[in-house]
Amino acid sequence: MVNPAPTQQPLGGRDTGAAAPGPQSGRQSHAIVFVGAGPRALMLLERLLAHRDPATQLAVHLVDPYPVGAGRIWRGGQSPLLRLNSTARDVTIFADADATLARPATTGPSLAEWVSAVREGELSTVSPLDIALERELFTLSPDDFPSRRLHHAYLEWATRRLLDGLPSAVTVHVHEDTVQRVESAAGDQGPEKVHLASGATLTADAVIYTVGHTETEPTRAQTGLATAARAAGLTYHRPAYTADVDYSDLLPGEDVIVRGLGLAAVDLVVLLAQGRGGRFVPVEGHELLPASKATLRYIPSGREPRLLLGSRRGVPYRSKSLQQLDHAPAAPEVFTAERVAAAVAAGATWDFEQDAWPLIATELHLAHYRELFHAHPERTRGTWERTREVILTTAWDSAALRGHLLQAAPEDIDRFHVSEWDRPLERLTVATRAELDSILSGHILTDLKQHRHQAHSASLAVFHAVLGVHVILAGAPSTLWNRRSREESLPVTWQSFASYLTSGPPPERLEQLLALVDAGVVGFLGPDLKVELSPDGGSFRAHSPAVAQGTTARALVDAWLPRTDPEASSNPALADLAAVAALAGRRIDVDPATARVRAAAGGFLARRWALGAATSTPDAGAFSRPGVNALPFRTTDAAAASIIETLAAHHAAHRRASAPAHRPTALETA
Repeated sequence: MVNPAPTQQPLGGRDTGAAAPGPQSGRQSHAIVFVGAGPRALMLLERLLAHRDPATQLAVHLVDPYPVGAGRIWRGGQSPLLRLNSTARDVTIFADADATLARPATTGPSLAEWVSAVREGELSTVSPLDIALERELFTLSPDDFPSRRLHHAYLEWATRRLLDGLPSAVTVHVHEDTVQRVESAAGDQGPEKVHLASGATLTADAVIYTVGHTETEPTRAQTGLATAARAAGLTYHRPAYTADVDYSDLLPGEDVIVRGLGLAAVDLVVLLAQGRGGRFVPVEGHELLPASKATLRYIPSGREPRLLLGSRRGVPYRSKSLQQLDHAPAAPEVFTAERVAAAVAAGATWDFEQDAWPLIATELHLAHYRELFHAHPERTRGTWERTREVILTTAWDSAALRGHLLQAAPEDIDRFHVSEWDRPLERLTVATRAELDSILSGHILTDLKQHRHQAHSASLAVFHAVLGVHVILAGAPSTLWNRRSREESLPVTWQSFASYLTSGPPPERLEQLLALVDAGVVGFLGPDLKVELSPDGGSFRAHSPAVAQGTTARALVDAWLPRTDPEASSNPALADLAAVAALAGRRIDVDPATARVRAAAGGFLARRWALGAATSTPDAGAFSRPGVNALPFRTTDAAAASIIETLAAHHAAHRRASAPAHRPTALETA
């Protein structure tokens, strides 16, 4: 991938780009380098300004080949078809009064509020909007899912607002460049040398990694598959960020096996259907009921391939919810921060599956049935008190609990059992893909009803419970967990489960998927999908144990984001950090309370911090929902406090070391 030409742009304050005054000025002066300058860096920069002593001068360097504030994922230069999986009202880059922060925050509008203010002429965009973006801005409602391009415009405005308001003692330099490596002084006693791809070198008192998701070098299996595919004249696309891949070699009408049914697969379907000229039109007179087939009809362009999708679960991620709770989410009862803290204090070592998961599963059952009994009692049997007692005293995976829940919620659509929601096709067997398509269409319709209709708000209660569990896990130190939990259970098993339930596509995408199935453009392959080269090497062969009919095709796409693995990252700065940092599985090990990077040799790397997907702390996201005391604001606040405190300590130590030796006077000698 070609990076933009490296440039440096000094911004803010009254500094013209010259180096900040040194210690001889009598004022603290620090240089901070951000490796990656997307939304997370923007949030952290605001927190650094809040924690900075007004007498301290800061020279901040934001290094990213992509636009500051938006970064790679939210850059403006991508398809207008690609959207956020959150509504406009649920997105903000600004903390608000609900956030418990050590220092007051610079507040600002949510994405929905910003859109409204621009429409009313109260605010303006930084860059001119093209016709499509202008149309979207003037038609978007707070409950709509905005395009990533519109989100870029919001982040661009937020970035400009922050940089235009910098105090005179703070200067921000933007480098359209890539960090190659960071060189530490002997014994971590001096500033870091940050080497850029352009050949420039920056001197840093603190280096902060806010990189986000990156590509990785291909695995051995992916390399072998790509080599064999080329030799046989087949087409193979390994995992990648969908918006960055050229899929023009997937030919009209040809069958394509797609492994993955998450957000990357949804983006792939969008780009290869609507992106090739197909259209969705509404079906008149249909309501979203189990008996209906679809609310949309797809009119093909004729240029689409036929996409055959399968995965481990075999079903798409659960739809994002359009409901609202009429009360605050309930506090956790079983899997609580206090319980985790007690285990840490006792020096316990937990296995996620054995020690945490039973508590989490119980918590999710409580959340669902509490909401069902309280908000929709007409669809329940017995009392909430009795169901609560059974959930608390019966093993989460027991036949006794399943039997009670069958009685408590007579209708299938009202029931929740964590394993059945996680693996809804677990015991399925069918003869043909056509049968599977029919079953999956019914599953998707039910899921849409559960997440669109207020009558099924229990699913939203589960959503909030999962988020609450995620916050507690994010605060637990890596020392609590055994090796398997650190390396696989938390970053893979839990992250996959949480994303499946809370980070799914907008409901409209699943409605479109139903229309594409009806049009013959999309089909399903089943759960536990296995793909291999045919014995003659002339095609890929896919098979699910749930479907007797096998599938062959000459094209294969692995539609998921590359695994998080700093050691194998194609981002040179992350790979460089992994060589000196302690690792927790395939993550950079950081202190969850401060984001400081642990050193491979023990202790901490003196001048390095890291936040985000590549770290051992479960990812809190780069922006959040307003009004919920969101974790991203709290984690960046704590990291900023740690950075400012550490820089002050380094400054004090330097002054002590460089102070002239005291020479006794004659009177003292006497």
